[in-house]
Amino acid sequence: MAGRLISLGALLALLAHPALAEDAGRTQAAVQERGYLICGVGVDDIGFATQTVNGNWVGFEVDLCRGVAAAVLEDANAVEFVPLDSLNRLNVLAEGGVDVLFRTTTYNFARDVMRGFEFPAITYYDVQRVLVFADTGATRLRDLDGRTICANSGTTSIDNIRAAIARAGIDTDVLEIASQSGRWRAFFGRECDAVTADGSDLAARIASQPQYRDDFVFLEEEISNEPLGAVVRDDDTKWTQIIRWVVNLTIVAEAADVGQSSDAASLASLHIPGGAGLGLKDGWGASVIRQVGHYGEIFDRNLGAGSDLKLPRGLNRLWKDGGLMYPLPMGHP
Repeated sequence: MAGRLISLGALLALLAHPALAEDAGRTQAAVQERGYLICGVGVDDIGFATQTVNGNWVGFEVDLCRGVAAAVLEDANAVEFVPLDSLNRLNVLAEGGVDVLFRTTTYNFARDVMRGFEFPAITYYDVQRVLVFADTGATRLRDLDGRTICANSGTTSIDNIRAAIARAGIDTDVLEIASQSGRWRAFFGRECDAVTADGSDLAARIASQPQYRDDFVFLEEEISNEPLGAVVRDDDTKWTQIIRWVVNLTIVAEAADVGQSSDAASLASLHIPGGAGLGLKDGWGASVIRQVGHYGEIFDRNLGAGSDLKLPRGLNRLWKDGGLMYPLPMGHP
């Protein structure tokens, strides 16, 4: 009887605190013990993750990695960046090769439910587009009948474009290529007449080569919605929460117009919760904003007006400006 009572008590404890069954907090503990975050990012992903000639990493998703390091380790530079192609990124995460992915990864049902990943926060609302050589004369997908489209293996773009081709009733080949750089080489080498990917990926590449902008056009169709987000393994609730609230904080701060140059009083006005609930030090939020900035600052310097790309915010504007970025409440009720 006593044994049954102990078993029942243990079961009730697990039901009341499911995080106990997931060894919650182990990822954070591992990061703090080693002294740096291991973050999976893209490979030559212009605007999102690139490495400069002197070895420094820059980009929108690079800065989000740095935000997590600022919260967990109080040092935005305490990050080891691991460049991953689209084919292997989720496998590397699943095997524990990185602590978190900030790697233009689409949040969808299969990845969340069937593959066992968590998407703590959407960081960029995108759409899949098709870019073509202007001299093809193509303006819609049906104009690519009998032609070839390049796309990356291991991405949602593959299934989406094949479904769109089937709906259009056209005979169009899809050339799968493992890496982004390989895909661009194939496209610019005219191995394919078009290339499909996240619209931000295509727009950033063309914006980085302004002398050739008139040589390419986007087709009219938007192939699919592509909500891109951070990804973690689904076995650590506490780590999921940390990533979620670090990203959300950058949106909260932008909505309040509190950024890197704001004074202590402005930061205090955000009423950021103390660190105990997340296992962080008090002041974790101020560390993120001081070292990395709010969402708008991160976007502008890497993708927007403060960058060479000059990409519009579009869907990633704050909700009050007509966009989809709406912060979850963090302060006092």
